[in-house]
Amino acid sequence: MTLPKKFLVLVCDLVIAALILGSIWGVNYLIPQKGVRAQVMSGTAYGETAETDNTAQAQTNRAQAGQIQAQEGVESDAAIQEAEKTQQTLTDMMAGTLKTTKVSLDSQDWHQKFADQFTDHVVTTENSYTSPDLAIHLSYDSYDSSRLDSTSQGDHTRYGTNISYVLADIYVGDITCFQTGFAQDTYGVGFSEKLSDMSARLGAVLAVNGDSYSNSRHKDNGTIIRNGVIYRAQPTDMETCVLNWDGTMKIYGPEEIDTQQLIDSGAYQSWIFGPSLLDENGKAKSSFLTWNYIRESHPRTAIGYYEPGHYCLLVVDGRQSTTRGMFLEEMAALFEQLGCKAAYNLDGGHCSFMTFQDRTARHPYRPDHKVSDGIFISEGIQKKI
Repeated sequence: MTLPKKFLVLVCDLVIAALILGSIWGVNYLIPQKGVRAQVMSGTAYGETAETDNTAQAQTNRAQAGQIQAQEGVESDAAIQEAEKTQQTLTDMMAGTLKTTKVSLDSQDWHQKFADQFTDHVVTTENSYTSPDLAIHLSYDSYDSSRLDSTSQGDHTRYGTNISYVLADIYVGDITCFQTGFAQDTYGVGFSEKLSDMSARLGAVLAVNGDSYSNSRHKDNGTIIRNGVIYRAQPTDMETCVLNWDGTMKIYGPEEIDTQQLIDSGAYQSWIFGPSLLDENGKAKSSFLTWNYIRESHPRTAIGYYEPGHYCLLVVDGRQSTTRGMFLEEMAALFEQLGCKAAYNLDGGHCSFMTFQDRTARHPYRPDHKVSDGIFISEGIQKKI
């Protein structure tokens, strides 16, 4: 066989191998698999009758009344217990046959705690949104890090040393202002949707991409809890970030995850990507539980926690001639500087995206990319009826 023929055979083999691998990837990750319909936290559920809708709305109204009583100091413990009971009923209805976590709300009234942040009516500017239940303020920053990224065989050096990002400072009066959602309202593999479309459908003021929960299909792909509903409970070799019903946030190591503990402690949301960025004292970490690719500089999305009811969401631009993205240690230093008690890295790269009041809040290197899930800051369930 002549050399050209050998070369042609080799090329054909490579093409066939690429087609096989591409087919496997498409079947496993791109083509939607059988999914689980996820409910939107609105007090009603898909496909319910009007009678059921009226019952759910009445329950939501009672939950709101209980919250208002607690806010006004009319009935402290009793009002909170009533709100917890009603919210539990709503969450159980939303979950259908899936398991839910125990609703355990904060005893402190966030409306009073952050009274200087909220306004009596909705007030908007280009970079802010305030209402009786929500306060969001965007801030932008750019600076020269004086550091080139020489990883990945120097591929990132072309992006230079500049860093630019947008930070959303968020106060909520009710934990249901902090919601998550799946693309096409479906938990499963291969379901995707533009973040802007998801945000509009869910009525969010602010939205960022989530953890791309469906990227990992191996058996140890972690625990996924969204809006109090448990969609997946598997072991993991990564850190898991958990936001509880009472507004607290905790990040668990791989050996610490226990589903029953999460149920009993009132887990509200969970994300499996990471790594965590701060230690237990709120200081920036210098080593991270992740793989080498994530250690390179990238566009980033991350969540920060100050205290119950006060959070921040960070989106970092990157892979552009004017901005390279952030290293994990740079992002950790920023969250320490902000005074966060905990911070967690979400999916980044082409998935990093933020919308605010129906517009793109930053300059991503790709247009509005389809993602599998997101975080949505809205007016909460009592404002959706």
